[in-house]
Amino acid sequence: MTDSSPDIQWYSDAGRRVAYRQWLVPSPKLLVHIVHGMSEHSGCYDDVARLLNAAGFSVYAHDHCCHGQNVAIDELGVVSDSQNWDYILKDMLSLNTLMREASPETPLAILGHSMGSFIAQRFAQEYPERADFLLLEGSSFEPRWLTLAARWIAAFECARQGAKGQSPVIHALTFGGFNRTIKNPRTAFDWVSRETAFVDAYVNDPRCGMQVSNAFWRDMFRFLNILYSQQSLKQFRPDIPVYLFAGDQDPVGHKGKGVEKLAAWLRAYLSNVTVKLYPQARHDVLHELNQSEVIADLIAWLRYQQGEA
Repeated sequence: MTDSSPDIQWYSDAGRRVAYRQWLVPSPKLLVHIVHGMSEHSGCYDDVARLLNAAGFSVYAHDHCCHGQNVAIDELGVVSDSQNWDYILKDMLSLNTLMREASPETPLAILGHSMGSFIAQRFAQEYPERADFLLLEGSSFEPRWLTLAARWIAAFECARQGAKGQSPVIHALTFGGFNRTIKNPRTAFDWVSRETAFVDAYVNDPRCGMQVSNAFWRDMFRFLNILYSQQSLKQFRPDIPVYLFAGDQDPVGHKGKGVEKLAAWLRAYLSNVTVKLYPQARHDVLHELNQSEVIADLIAWLRYQQGEA
């Protein structure tokens, strides 16, 4: 993927170095923390960040464990002592602290895509005062029995293939299965977006599209099982505004049904949940054919929540 984003910067977390990028504007009206999805990295959001800059928002994004510049190419998706799910929320907190220190009086929104939307939710549960708005793109809701079953499958594959193995069974049930929803796919990632230039850039980026390890899947499914418990739901700040947006052809969100289920689950405890589904759009609506519409809607929602006309 052609990356014109700002130079990579680093912050330290528990003796580890974590890569991040920042797109800053003077006197920002809002801080936006972009939380990227699986098998991509913070640089994938340069275009989105610059559109948010035009609205007066400063934007930050970091690379998750096992992703982006945090590891060598041959270690992408591989769990290790220093790159694992135990650090996922710690890294979130470190960047959140950096952002707050830079602009202590500015409201802060967390924008999570796909896997990042799950991480963003769990962060907002564990640190309810650390975000003013929660924006979830390409998300879904899965019952806990399913995440538990998926975790056991991944654990079995760890035992069968090893923690660093890449299970064809798990791949067929996830990324491989997603593309089966597309008629006559041009690439293995057509399910991500109808925007062919974006898909081609994703396919050609050596730090995107990798299969993560069995251990990464196992630990993520454990994370999801905790996220969707009733106990975790009640950790949210009840009045945090939440904006769910997705394509109605997104296989991750079960073509909108998973998004609506997530909204219903959140509304059982939260008072301000909005859903926006885009017709014919696929998984990554921030990089879809109607990107300008999606960004405009997102900005309008944020301005409304902030009391602007």
